[in-house]
Amino acid sequence: MKIATRSSKLALAQTSFFQSWISNKNTEILKIKTEGDKKSALGELLFDKANFVNDIEKFLIEDGADVAIHSAKDMPALKHLELDHYFFGPRSKSDLLIFRKDINPVFESEMKLGTSSLRRKMQAKFFLDAKNIVPISGNVDTRLNKLNSGDYDCIILAEAGCQRLKIDFEKLNYIKLDHLTCAGQGILAVQFKPNNKFANEFLVDWKQNFLQRVVHDETEMEKKLLAKIDASCNSAIAVRATHEGPKGINKIVRGEIYGLNQYISFEGKSSNVDTAIADAIDMLKNKNGLELLNEHN
Repeated sequence: MKIATRSSKLALAQTSFFQSWISNKNTEILKIKTEGDKKSALGELLFDKANFVNDIEKFLIEDGADVAIHSAKDMPALKHLELDHYFFGPRSKSDLLIFRKDINPVFESEMKLGTSSLRRKMQAKFFLDAKNIVPISGNVDTRLNKLNSGDYDCIILAEAGCQRLKIDFEKLNYIKLDHLTCAGQGILAVQFKPNNKFANEFLVDWKQNFLQRVVHDETEMEKKLLAKIDASCNSAIAVRATHEGPKGINKIVRGEIYGLNQYISFEGKSSNVDTAIADAIDMLKNKNGLELLNEHN
């Protein structure tokens, strides 16, 4: 089985994680340098995260690989017409606020905080009263090096990425944030052409696992909401879906939308996914959430 992936250290760690989840050990990793990787190498910050995915999708369609591994958050909200996908993995959904090693891990509003995410920027403004938020580029290791070299007082990183890179948390000077995160954060996605024989083999086992099905279904619910309001992981929105109760009968989606000077919360709950999403969208529209989203355009 040929597995396509980006060539970054984190992408390769995520691909190794996928390999540990399947019984087929006869695999080959194919490293793809995507347009997103090229933009990142040039220090660009403001580009669609789909740039990390599109080149690999084209490679799949042209039968260059059997499956591809992505970060679920980078996947476009709208499903690709020629490809299937399945979301998987244990979910680690928190962001970490990591301080320089010589700083007491208590946030002060004038600290120089590094993040390249619009959502994180607005959450830092509203929830931390941050006054000095500046962009940061590079992979996880690069950002940590910039932090400890004194370029920043603190930075925000996803807990999942740090875990997959096996960063020693005992050596980090951090606090865990309780903010909502973006759709699919901490989850991985495997993508493939319909009826791919290798994908069908491992999906048989995955779909029989109730907890794994819940992870997939919750992430699909988050992506579906984004698609219906024309948003993405680049938007100033946080969303979290959960399936609660016996056999996950209660479908709940909660979120926040951040404007330039205010934010709103929304929620939808039903035994039906589409109804829960519709209720959530009705609530955010009634609170002028779409207008707040568009303030950043």
